[in-house]
Amino acid sequence: MILGTGLVAPSASAREIQDIHVKESKGRIAAVGPGFRLKLTRHGITTSVVDEEFGDPGTGNEIVRQVIDLAGRTFRPFVCKNGTYTIRSGTFKRAWRFSLLERRPAPYPEQFHAGFPGFVTPFLGEFDATVTDEAGETLRVLISDLAYEARTGDGGFRSTAPIHGFVVDRRGRIRDRISLFGHFRSGPAGANATYRIEDRGTCHQTADLGWGVPGTDRVVVTGPLLVFPFNAPVITPQR
Repeated sequence: MILGTGLVAPSASAREIQDIHVKESKGRIAAVGPGFRLKLTRHGITTSVVDEEFGDPGTGNEIVRQVIDLAGRTFRPFVCKNGTYTIRSGTFKRAWRFSLLERRPAPYPEQFHAGFPGFVTPFLGEFDATVTDEAGETLRVLISDLAYEARTGDGGFRSTAPIHGFVVDRRGRIRDRISLFGHFRSGPAGANATYRIEDRGTCHQTADLGWGVPGTDRVVVTGPLLVFPFNAPVITPQR
């Protein structure tokens, strides 16, 4: 096990099996993870965080919190069944705590590791943006962007990465739904890695990340957000 600067070995609580659990219905998303709860509806996003339980404080790593202002910047639009939506303004609130400063196995590329040099256990993202469609109509996009990465009991790696959201018009009606649920699991040193993305929504989109790395030219995204930073198979579960 390679530990980074300022990182201590995980405590027993960090080794306990934890994850993110999501309940999804047509107009409501409820998620529970270590130290947080989230509810997403067409009216907005509400979260509650208990710092002492958010991830594992025993690692000595602090919670990182960021608020990204979306106004005045160019982002990839959301491409959905009922429209293409360009971001005009809004915020992306992010919070995470690293559990281990270790490299994820292949096919995770080096560029992703450079931005997040450790397992996010967990990651909590709240995306709230004003957008316009092709006709110039103003709508609202609300998204929960979550992740939980950890070692498995046999020394492998696992990741749960759900992204859910609603595109809401001025009358409060849901025009499009985002439902992407990523699953990754491998043995030690990345052996026998399996991964997939379950898509139950109406927004379907891929993008070339522009990194010049094989396997990153058809990455599943929704607007500027991605599930995994590499090409992954997509399945559509039976409703």
